[in-house]
Amino acid sequence: MVNEATVSVSGYIATQPKGGWTKDGTRTVSMRLGWTPRRIDKATGEWVDQPSSFVSVICYRRLAENAALCLRRGDPVAVKGSLRVREYGDEPRRTAVEVIADTIGHDLSRGITVFKKATEQLEKTAAERDLEIEAATREPLPGDRQPARPASQQPEGDDEAPSRLELAGGGEFDDEEARQMLAGADEAAEPVGAAN
Repeated sequence: MVNEATVSVSGYIATQPKGGWTKDGTRTVSMRLGWTPRRIDKATGEWVDQPSSFVSVICYRRLAENAALCLRRGDPVAVKGSLRVREYGDEPRRTAVEVIADTIGHDLSRGITVFKKATEQLEKTAAERDLEIEAATREPLPGDRQPARPASQQPEGDDEAPSRLELAGGGEFDDEEARQMLAGADEAAEPVGAAN
């Protein structure tokens, strides 16, 4: 629309988001967003809270459907939308400040979140992709488990799990031998800083 004030504001959801419907059946979600600026008091040199501010946030249509599933009271969010200031009530008239949200999302400077597409096509995050690449490029270590094969690919007569793990180089891992080795190491160990 022409001549609209577009604003971006971040803060915490101060009220329980409330779902609803317009007269023509459009989905809505509304909530109050609050923030408290902090300033340094020049006299004391300490941070002090300024008066808190609040604005009503209204979401429509698809944004409202997603907000109804994701947002909770106390969540830190960033909102971008159109500013609307209107008067209401009898004398004395009161003023309402509202943001008709175009976008709303969790403020990642204050925590983490997981985004889920409505289409169920989940892509990997950068960290997940890095771990996947790292795991695929490293050499298997002795004792690494091999990925499980589907039952249709299991060779016949291979129903029982092996009692010993095969190590790289053809050796076998013996549980009992490992236990004895650890027990011997515990007995021989001396506390750090023990007197000689």
